[in-house]
Amino acid sequence: MKKKPIIIVFIGYILMSCGGEKKVSSFNTDLYENEIDSIDLNLETTDSEEEQVNYLFENAIYQPSIKTVLLHPSGNELGLPMMKLSLNDTLLLSFDDLSREPRNYYFTLIHCNADWSPSDLMQNEYLEGFFEEPITDYSFSFNTIQAYTHYKTTIPSSQLRPILSGNYLLIVYPEGQKEYPILSKRLMVINKKVNISATVKRATDLEQRNFQHEIDFSIRHAGYNIDNPFSDIKTVISQNGRWDNAITDLQAVFVKNQEIIYDFEEENCFDGGNEYRFFDIQSLRFLSERLINISYQNDTNKVMLRSDYARPFKRYSNFVQDINGRCLVRVQEGNDNAIEADYALVKFTLPYDHNITHGELYVFGQISDYGFPESHKMIFNFEQKQYERSIYLKQGYYNYEYVLKKNDGKTINRFIEGTHYQTVNDYYIYIYHRQSGELYDQLIGVEKLTSKDLL
Repeated sequence: MKKKPIIIVFIGYILMSCGGEKKVSSFNTDLYENEIDSIDLNLETTDSEEEQVNYLFENAIYQPSIKTVLLHPSGNELGLPMMKLSLNDTLLLSFDDLSREPRNYYFTLIHCNADWSPSDLMQNEYLEGFFEEPITDYSFSFNTIQAYTHYKTTIPSSQLRPILSGNYLLIVYPEGQKEYPILSKRLMVINKKVNISATVKRATDLEQRNFQHEIDFSIRHAGYNIDNPFSDIKTVISQNGRWDNAITDLQAVFVKNQEIIYDFEEENCFDGGNEYRFFDIQSLRFLSERLINISYQNDTNKVMLRSDYARPFKRYSNFVQDINGRCLVRVQEGNDNAIEADYALVKFTLPYDHNITHGELYVFGQISDYGFPESHKMIFNFEQKQYERSIYLKQGYYNYEYVLKKNDGKTINRFIEGTHYQTVNDYYIYIYHRQSGELYDQLIGVEKLTSKDLL
């Protein structure tokens, strides 16, 4: 009888040492004492009137408990959130909620103009079925340190479907609280009416030839009437899915034989930028190429990346094939990426001689939802003479870069990353048409091209 307690304790010890169920914890705010003042780590959702927010017509997270918001074509994690109106295309929305209890979330769509301002249409003019839809597919994290609830849904659903092309803002909110969104995401619905012929080449301007890409294109609209190409057509060119540096509202240079030509030498040029930096945290047990330390402190995983360096004057190198700023949620020691991938505080460091006063540096890419949230702003350490940031991220493979957001709102890649014509980028051309008497911009054409193998 006296041996039984000893046997039970011994068996329990074996189970824990062999990787039994992990201790589940909430996020600890004591990990980075020097950074807490600048990071909001309160993960609880609030509904007070003081916390009510207006919709930002961009990719945004409104509650700190919401993480890893992804929207992409079903079956294509690296695709842009775009679907064809005439086909049975679907988009998959997924996100994690790190708060303690699951909630009843709903989503809806808001139709937008070409510039992402809300259109003047009523919901019944662009939505078929109900105007909101519950998100009923959710599951709990399994065998992770950080507990979370994983939500997902497809768009359109059987009860909510867009019936017009154009830009849409997807918003998610608690049941009955549409004025308190937890997230918003941009998506596009295309109804192809025109063909786009496009090329990407080195800049015509000799001074920028080694640094920029020039995108020339024309719209061919045989069989489709465009009354006034100069006022009815709006064009957008984006680089790698970004909107902050998109080129908009180019005016046609020539119009002839049902073809609208856009051929410029400066107005349609992008900095080529550099290949994206990367890191891999699919495993939190083994150090991958760009990791120098993995630790477990105060019930939280911590990852230290190797220090980066500014490279505005470095020679171009394509040693690593990037995925143009995107990320992939993956876990090596698990079967279900969605609910078995854990979270970790990932620390970024960028040595720099002085504090930059004419703007702020951000960790940028899909890692930041192609935006500039406070959680991704680098902080200058005066003693160490380096920029630092710790970001709470789900396991996976990440691309990123450092972008300077100037005090006037403009963004610059080349300040830290440099720019080269050899850099491989994806470019997307969007064509919008507002017909006479209509209240919205149709999305009538999209073309993707790449700068690979430029001479």
